[in-house]
Amino acid sequence: MFELEVLNPIARQRAMENIFNINSRPKTIDNKTIGLVWSGTHGGDVALKKAGEMLQNKFSNVVVNFYTGGNYPTPPDILSKAAKESDLIIGATGD
Repeated sequence: MFELEVLNPIARQRAMENIFNINSRPKTIDNKTIGLVWSGTHGGDVALKKAGEMLQNKFSNVVVNFYTGGNYPTPPDILSKAAKESDLIIGATGD
């Protein structure tokens, strides 16, 4: 006779491992540095770069920095670097 042992089938999601708290939205993006964080998926870089360009056209003195860890999830050191160097972060994946 066989015995079946049932274990908890719930695994941690990789996306949940690198969570940062969400800050309140600023009243303006003028004079801010925006970090664009790309996970490396197809098309995400195009969308982020366009968003950065649009924000620079709409607001005054906006600096845009682009970050990529080359894979999903973005490595914690890349996220920390982006957080330290930016006032705001926009992250995107694309497929």
